[in-house]
Amino acid sequence: MRATAIPLAFVLALPLVAWADEKTPALPMPAVQVRHADGEFGPEKWRWEGVAVVADPLNKETLYLGGRVGGVEFGSIGNWALADDGKTWREIKSASAVLDPLRAKALAARIPAKDGEAAARNVFYAALDAAKEAEAVKDAPHKLVAEALKLAGELSAALGTAKAEGWEKEAIERAKPLAEKAAKELTAAQAGFAAGRLDAQLLKNCFDAQWALDEAADSLASSPGARESPSAAYDPENKCVVLFGGSHGDYALSDTWIYDCGSKAWRQVWPKTAPSPRLGASMKWLEERKLISLSGGQAMLNKMVYQAGEMPAPAGEWTGDAKTCEWTGQGGVAPGTRAYRTIVPGYNPCWFDAAPRGDPKAVAEWLAKLQPNGWTAVPAQPAPAPEREWGTAVLDPDRDQIYRWTGGHQADPSDLVSTYHPAINRWSIPYVAEIMQTSSRKGMSFNGRPDCANHTYLHDAYDTVSKRLVCIAMGGTALYDPNRREFECNFAHPFNRQIYETCTVSTPKGVVAWVRGYFGILDAKAREWKKLPVTGKLPAPQCDGSALCYDSKRDALWMTTFLGYQKASGAIWRYDMKTGAVEALSPANADTIGKAKGFNSEIRESVYLPKADIVLYTNFVKGREVAYDPGKNRWAVVNIAQKLERQGTVSDTLVYDPKRELVWNLNAYKLLYVLRPDPATLILSDDPAKAAEGRGTDQGGQRPTSAAGW
Repeated sequence: MRATAIPLAFVLALPLVAWADEKTPALPMPAVQVRHADGEFGPEKWRWEGVAVVADPLNKETLYLGGRVGGVEFGSIGNWALADDGKTWREIKSASAVLDPLRAKALAARIPAKDGEAAARNVFYAALDAAKEAEAVKDAPHKLVAEALKLAGELSAALGTAKAEGWEKEAIERAKPLAEKAAKELTAAQAGFAAGRLDAQLLKNCFDAQWALDEAADSLASSPGARESPSAAYDPENKCVVLFGGSHGDYALSDTWIYDCGSKAWRQVWPKTAPSPRLGASMKWLEERKLISLSGGQAMLNKMVYQAGEMPAPAGEWTGDAKTCEWTGQGGVAPGTRAYRTIVPGYNPCWFDAAPRGDPKAVAEWLAKLQPNGWTAVPAQPAPAPEREWGTAVLDPDRDQIYRWTGGHQADPSDLVSTYHPAINRWSIPYVAEIMQTSSRKGMSFNGRPDCANHTYLHDAYDTVSKRLVCIAMGGTALYDPNRREFECNFAHPFNRQIYETCTVSTPKGVVAWVRGYFGILDAKAREWKKLPVTGKLPAPQCDGSALCYDSKRDALWMTTFLGYQKASGAIWRYDMKTGAVEALSPANADTIGKAKGFNSEIRESVYLPKADIVLYTNFVKGREVAYDPGKNRWAVVNIAQKLERQGTVSDTLVYDPKRELVWNLNAYKLLYVLRPDPATLILSDDPAKAAEGRGTDQGGQRPTSAAGW
């Protein structure tokens, strides 16, 4: 990639944080490998966003500090300097023979601490009886936490014997209490797990320990870590650049770094007090006062707001002296303080853990009494998940849980994999929510997680081969490991994931992707998409008008799609997984149902019900739910009425639960419905008008018998 020369005089006038949007010229970028960005009209180029741009006149370079590029695995390409020739790039990265090995120890200890927390949380929500839960927590959770405690002890010992001077010595001193805190929390968790105990407090011990280790690692860093929208300014008196704060997505920073232009080296400093954590603040050099000034910016938003994650930082000016490494201002915090998104309860895993655990026996009894062939509202949960819209829900049959990874406008923009546990009617989340701050909010985060800040439609499905959740995002395909409650990798895919059209589905052979111009299956082990054989002509998916489901009886896929935006086709296509043959079918009742009002505005969710041998849709015609009857190749309506809030809208999802022979609709965080289809009394009608008159049974619209959430 060829960089564009930027005159130094122009750079001096640049804003401290470059906001890349449609009206702002894209920043030059070093020649690093970046995937293409999936766009509505084809592949696009990723932009470097949220970068602090500052001139270094001593070396005649322009420094590009922080920022995010959504098309790389962990969202960051680092800090760079561009020579005044506009062509020569140099990565700005320091190393420390003392700190780097200690930092590696802190990060190594965090891995089993975090994995132990995830393993314990999986047991916590597994609806096991007391004896089985006690045995389970003594296994993986205890072993992982014990390993983390051992490594945390080794870190503390190494910190105690490390020899350092100056800022490196201060870094070690800052890390010591954090390592000790981690060991204390892990000791409590280990003792509890060893005794077969598991409760919300022990989970919080693990949570606090792994974050203490992460903060210790940051204290021991020899260069600034990944962040977007930090603040920076050049200090001509001390010939250095001061860098402050920024956002990591799951937390905001208040750390202070000094880049010495003469030695081209970084060092972190710890003033007595620092400005509160923030991003995008204005920073400039005050010539008359010989100080750095910082003001404004954004702080972590303290409530859930649609498509937002920040609010104004506290008002007031701060001044910094690079010579004394001190800040002066009102309302300061301890240096290195983080502001986590856990300020919002729904973004805090421990908030969900602290809610009363559901009673599996009571849930099972309630589900057993469901009236057949009618949607019933599920009792409210004490800790509901944030609003999730414009996307599907995915069953994990191996762990008996359902995932929602989706944002969309008028919904939570974070990258959470919200997890519903049907056995106990409870939600959990796997990690502290991330909301990226730059204008697009798209692509991979600094934790390697894919965004879902916009519609995700049918972009995720469960891979029965690898036992992973597969998420197709703008920045690539990502695999989520439910055992670790974390995304384990992301990689480029060989197609353009058009946001409104991409469809995926789970099959026994793997996850299939149906994308305009591409049809293939994922080999999760090889981390590679492979084309499927096709004989015949595949239909093209359409905006707001495509559904895809797997038929276990026929080993086939049913593909329903419009001819264009809101142009119903009345047709359905069958793809044979064994032969690769595509067959376009013209079902009966196409005009009266397949193209009728209620079924012709949007198609997205469908599910195959094996005992009834029908494909059920979220759409309704004349108040009755639509189905496709493969045995008779006909559209039909069934005796399931549209009586509950938001049914037949973009909020609907359909998840078949073979364990309980139920269908779940994780409609929205306060609207969760369940259906017990009964083939013996399920009536398919060719005439929506007669069905709407009430002929046959009508069990729709049941309200819960209790709102206590069991």
